[in-house]
Amino acid sequence: MAGWTSIPAELLAEISGRLPGNADRIHIHQVCSHWRASTSRLAACRPWIVAGREPWSLVGPVGEHSFWLPLGGRRVYLSTPAGLPYCCGTPLGWLALMDNLQSPTRFVLREPLSEAEIFLPCFPAVVQVFLSGDPLTSPDWMAIASQKLYTTGTCMGQTLFFWRPGDAAWTMQLERPNGRIDSAAFHQGKFYFTEIGWTLHVYDLDRSPPKLVRSTCLYSALRARHGFRQFPGGGRPTWYVVAFNGELLLVVMYRAPNIKAVEVYRPDWAAERLELREKVTDLGEYSLFLGRGDAFALCAKDFTMIRRNEIVSTL
Repeated sequence: MAGWTSIPAELLAEISGRLPGNADRIHIHQVCSHWRASTSRLAACRPWIVAGREPWSLVGPVGEHSFWLPLGGRRVYLSTPAGLPYCCGTPLGWLALMDNLQSPTRFVLREPLSEAEIFLPCFPAVVQVFLSGDPLTSPDWMAIASQKLYTTGTCMGQTLFFWRPGDAAWTMQLERPNGRIDSAAFHQGKFYFTEIGWTLHVYDLDRSPPKLVRSTCLYSALRARHGFRQFPGGGRPTWYVVAFNGELLLVVMYRAPNIKAVEVYRPDWAAERLELREKVTDLGEYSLFLGRGDAFALCAKDFTMIRRNEIVSTL
């Protein structure tokens, strides 16, 4: 196989540039990191997909609740392929689909525009799948899945599993289980996520296996910001980490039970103690979309069907 991995990058780029569709390029990406880095990138922006499902359910049918927003176009509703009715997340425009919740025999990442598919090792009770990069464009990407952990019939939290293209199986996190994940984002080689227990966790993905490098109580940071006054709107805070124009923002949404107020912060993530000092009051041409586990920013100049400087909750 050494001969295949030593093919010049210029030749691989020339070959991939002549392929008729994205589905063919995904096979090149699966060979090795050198082939992925040498494959020509897509000219169009990836679509973003929002899947409708009950926010507290394990996973749910996608049906016609999913849609994608093509660059400069209108929303188009999608349906799932036959035999894969259950959705375990919609990361970066891909659908994470299963044929069965408790005893799956097919676990597939599917990009609906090109119909490209990546088959993942199966395991049960998956709650949600996250991607560090687009498999069609990223030379080095990772999938992270959260799984409900049961002991004698009682749910004890969620456990993370990590997978890279070429791995025979998922790698389980070494640390104790987490609470339900409210939001997740990737930034500078790290995986950030907030959980229902108002805690922020950070995993270093450059280590093998990925290692937990930080756990921070977000409630303490919020109390330091507001003191012991009532939170804005009197609501209960829910936390979101959002990758935004090369940065990582921290969003606090207050519910009681409806949305009462939203605050956006730009923390110093390298500081030893997380502090909510710099508040963001203008998102410019961008808008933020917040959902259960999924949170992202879109530019209104590229996606003309959205308005600028807004925060939208999909729950």
